[in-house]
Order: sequence, then C-alpha cells, then structure tokens
Amino acid sequence: MSVRVSVAAAVNDPAILSACLARSPDIANARLKLQVLEDFATAGLAYNAGLDAADADVVLFIHQDVYLPRGTLERAEALVAELDVKDPDWAVAGVVGRDLGRVVQGQTWSSGMARLVGRAMAQTQPATALDEMLLIFNRRCGLRFDADLPSFHLFGTDIVLSARKAGKSAWIVNLPVVHNSRPVRSLGGGYAVAYRYMQRKWAEVLPVWTLVLPITRSPLKLFVRDLKLRLRNRGRTDRPMPTRDAQEIARELGYE
Repeated sequence: MSVRVSVAAAVNDPAILSACLARSPDIANARLKLQVLEDFATAGLAYNAGLDAADADVVLFIHQDVYLPRGTLERAEALVAELDVKDPDWAVAGVVGRDLGRVVQGQTWSSGMARLVGRAMAQTQPATALDEMLLIFNRRCGLRFDADLPSFHLFGTDIVLSARKAGKSAWIVNLPVVHNSRPVRSLGGGYAVAYRYMQRKWAEVLPVWTLVLPITRSPLKLFVRDLKLRLRNRGRTDRPMPTRDAQEIARELGYE
C-alpha cells in the first residue's frame, strides 16, 4: 500500500514562496498538498501544528525558498518505501546531513553558497544531523518537534538527537533539490539563541555536530565563525532575493 505524502512550509515571505516552493511542479499541479504555516514564533510550534493538521502519513517540511524538481513526489514515495523496509522505526530523513563519520552527504544546490553542497550518494545513509531545508518526517513514529527551541535554527539536529534518544532512526536520502537561499552573513541573533539552548538541552552528549559547526560547552567556535562571517560581509546591509530562477537552475543541473 502506498504511503500518503504532503508538504508543509513555515512562511514569512509570500513572494519567495511563490517564486520557489509553490512553483514546484508537483505542488503547482496539486499532486502534492501544500500546507502554509504562518505567524509562529518557533519552528517547533509551526511544525507541530503542521503535524496536527496533516492528513498524510509522511510530511515534507520544506523551506519556502526550496524548489522541488519535477518528479520529486515519485522519488520521495520510493524513498519512504525503502526506509519502511530498511527500518520501520525511522523517524526523519533529510536531503543533506552528516553521516556517522561526520561527513556531509546528500547533494543539493545552494544559491546562498553559489555551489553544490554535499556529495551524491549511492544509497541512503544514517544521519547524525540534518539540514533544515527539507525534512521528511514520519508521523507514524510518534515524535514531536521541540516547541521551546528558540527561533528557526538547529531543529534539524535537535530532531535527529530526539529520534535517536527515543530509539528511532534518522537518514540522509538522495533527493536533490534547489535551495534558492540568500547568503548567510551572521550566526548571531536567532541562531546564537538556539545554539545556547542546544548547549543546555544536550549538555550530556556534547559535542554535537550540526551542518554548520559543532555545538560545544564553550561558545568559542560559534564566536569565531560568526566573527569571520561578519568581517567577510562588512558593509553589506542588503538581503536581496536570489536573482537566479530556481527552475532554470534545476534544469541546468539535470534535476528535471
């Protein structure tokens, strides 16, 4: 029996949503149902509301600036079926993450970094952290997101740690997408607040690796990385929308 799949996105910019995620063929032609989550203070609050409202077994939580190439629905359904066979207790999967050796696996295009991120995989890999741009969440596992984790950062690492603590599994899958993001210019603000929360919550298992840097007892690594970003982007105050067309990028990369 096929598993039902739907999509949910926390949205704060309808223009970016329209140019990227909502333009994805499987969403534009209504083959994938899109649930828009607005006016939530944290990712956990938004995504738990998405879980409560979903009528599908598996929910793809996706950033508003991600474009899903044509055929993503069929590929996602096949990956879910594979995971169900490999480990019926799987909880979450992502398209980019760190494997058991802390190597970044999975591949996607990042406009913010102007390059392909990660590496192509021959098969799914167990994950120790996942990028938040796209999370494939198994509602049947019974887990919830941490509504108290501040802001909209680091919840990909947090849900993997929560899954493993509950005896569930997390995976990196081969599902290339286009993340039509803006450049990251600072790790202050909401990221720093979320980092400090994770330091306290997971103190017993630190250090914990994220996609960006490890969470350690000392904030030194965060301070150094943030300082480097700020110096690199000194004098830049604008945050323009990506100038490249997401569908054009997908076609150039052979994603569709």
